[in-house]
Amino acid sequence: MFIHDVFGVIYAPYKTFKRIVQNPKYLAIAFIVLLFVSLQTTYYYSYYSKVNHEQTMPPLAELCALTAATDTELDKIFPAQVSKPWTTSQGAAITINDDDYIEQNFYANNSLQFTLYNSNSLSATLERSGYSANCDPDGFTSLSLSMKQGSQEAALPTKGTLTLYTANSTSNYFTCDITPMIKNNSYDKWNNLTIAVGSSAEWQSTGTPNWSDVTGLTLELSFPESSNIDVLLQGIFFRGQYLTQINALGIGSFFGYVAYSIVIQVAFQWLILTAIAYVLFKCFKATNVAWRPLFIVMGFTIMALVIIAAIGILSTFALQTVYYPYDFPPYGALVYPEAFVNTAAPASQIAYESIVVETNTYTTVTTAINVFMYMLQVAIVTFAVKAISGISYVKRTLSTVADVETSELITEVPVSEFSYVKSILIAAITVVLSTLLLVLLSYMNLF
Repeated sequence: MFIHDVFGVIYAPYKTFKRIVQNPKYLAIAFIVLLFVSLQTTYYYSYYSKVNHEQTMPPLAELCALTAATDTELDKIFPAQVSKPWTTSQGAAITINDDDYIEQNFYANNSLQFTLYNSNSLSATLERSGYSANCDPDGFTSLSLSMKQGSQEAALPTKGTLTLYTANSTSNYFTCDITPMIKNNSYDKWNNLTIAVGSSAEWQSTGTPNWSDVTGLTLELSFPESSNIDVLLQGIFFRGQYLTQINALGIGSFFGYVAYSIVIQVAFQWLILTAIAYVLFKCFKATNVAWRPLFIVMGFTIMALVIIAAIGILSTFALQTVYYPYDFPPYGALVYPEAFVNTAAPASQIAYESIVVETNTYTTVTTAINVFMYMLQVAIVTFAVKAISGISYVKRTLSTVADVETSELITEVPVSEFSYVKSILIAAITVVLSTLLLVLLSYMNLF
């Protein structure tokens, strides 16, 4: 029964590999691959069900859409000509400022500037943004808006009102007094406003607005006296909705994508392990080793990954549920490169540091598991190399009797096995090189 060979690789690897070499078959490997795909998929589900990422509207890749230049070719020639549907009731000049903006990963390298002369108020409207934000209880919970008063000729605003339009209609809207949020604003400094939205927030409604379909907005600022007004806006987006990758993709798509990626990865790893080992055998003058038995034997070494996948599932019980801010998009790991972290918003960096502390136990455990995985792979491949290096081969010769009769002599030639030192050396080189090649292939997005 092939099950005996499958699990024999764990408790009696050398003896099992010797038996496999004598009768190499693919059925057991198909079972091993299926077992690994099942366990690894379970691990990914358990892991990703605890890692949440903040969603935005506009989506992260288009985060600057509400304050950036237009998508028309004219913008590339005349970047100050803004044809986005921003309007002002006072006829303010609306331009793109390429010199004064917040430097952040997902913001454009410019801001939206409103310039108005001899006025005591500014009303800027984006009637139809082209996006629909769902601010129901299971949707976005806040609106982020960064504002700066560039000119010191005007006093700071004394009153502020924000209006949100729904369903592409200016007849149905919510209104909120943001005066308390702008009282502490200062000149020549970007001020971030995070305004709670949704049915539980303090908004006044007019008509029949719907929190599930917010499509536009108006920002109104009042100043104590008439003067030259210069206001810059950047980073206008809805936020506060957290989803796991499972929620974002849908459970069917998630399992399909994960299973496909695992199968492709295993296929590459199996083929690369065999190819490297085959070349090394030839380098060590092991002419008795053929491709097919070596390929099947290396397929059985995937049991090392099966063991690690099972341990990985248990390790996820040490992982707390975490919530990454919007400027930490899905990365495939809990710890991000320091250079990337430094470009995130200060508040996001603080949140990230808290996540690092919360997940320290899990990251320590997974580091130990990874070290154990490489050691286990080398150990199992070592037994496989030693077992197959001693496989005998058949020598065929022709003999002639009395210059008339010709017969074929078949002789089985025994071969000495590699020593454990040589087997460990070949196994270590095979595992290291295959790992490096798999990393390279993953960077090429092959799986």
